[in-house]
Amino acid sequence: MAEGSEDVTRSRSGASTLRTFAVRLRNSAPVSARILSELAGEIDRGGPVADLLCSHRAVHSPLFGIQALAGVRLLMLNGKAPELTERFATAHSAAMAGEGDSTSLLAWLAARRAIVENAGEILAALDRTVQQHQPKTAGFLLRGLTMLGAPRVRLFELGACAGLNLILDHYRWFGLGWEWGDVDSPVRLAAVGPRPHQIEIVERAGCDLQPRDAADPRHAMILRSFIPPEHDALRWDLDDAISLASRLGIKVQQSPAGRWLREVLTPPEDRSTLTVVWHSSFWNYLTDDERNEIETTLTAAAGSMPLARVSFEPVDWRTNPRLSVTVYG
Repeated sequence: MAEGSEDVTRSRSGASTLRTFAVRLRNSAPVSARILSELAGEIDRGGPVADLLCSHRAVHSPLFGIQALAGVRLLMLNGKAPELTERFATAHSAAMAGEGDSTSLLAWLAARRAIVENAGEILAALDRTVQQHQPKTAGFLLRGLTMLGAPRVRLFELGACAGLNLILDHYRWFGLGWEWGDVDSPVRLAAVGPRPHQIEIVERAGCDLQPRDAADPRHAMILRSFIPPEHDALRWDLDDAISLASRLGIKVQQSPAGRWLREVLTPPEDRSTLTVVWHSSFWNYLTDDERNEIETTLTAAAGSMPLARVSFEPVDWRTNPRLSVTVYG
């Protein structure tokens, strides 16, 4: 394919992805959606912003919209786009009042200037793995553990990011007619399903190719960048969970998942302890060889210990995640 044709294909792919994500955000995050929609138009027309974004390999990713918006959001969080921060707040207030088309346009123009003036920051954001690390995701892990019914658990997480799922027993969960977890926890979340039994997590560990340290302000800021500014409740939950993980000293090891899993899947001292391998929004990032390596490791380990797997994964990037619980015989 000629170079010109490749450029056109790249541009069309990127613009389409941005528009798709903008539609998904239209109701819950209208100003962010407007910025993404205008960004797609910018790519169609060409120019400095289009040249910058389309030069990056992420333009082909189905998650390009999330990465692009996170880059813009990070400029607001680290103080490098003060005009955008001010314009965004004004546009958000207007949108909440059912107004604001003109203020949203001004927010977009400020975003455009910020992108051009901070090209290196935007490209760095496009290099990062998407890490929409929400503590509420651990609610699906809790439901999986409840289905398994084991009183003592070793918990190993693949793609653990900052380890917020690993501390689910330090959160306070509220279901229909029940509560579970640390009664004094600052992280208080709604849950679905039956009342969990008493679960003791006797060991917890995780790995990630790009682990985040909850105690590192820069890492915490990157995690916040994946939440649109309009999603206040999600941001508050994340901030509370980051603060808690920092106090607990949670650390995630930097390692490929397959290699790390082979190292940690040794038989527990107490044979009654159930080993649980957990992952969410992780599987689709892997190659077929990496998935096969993990499957082979789990199958082999099941011969020497009680083992289960809990996952919350979409079939592909276009579908919603689903909870899956596997018990190895």
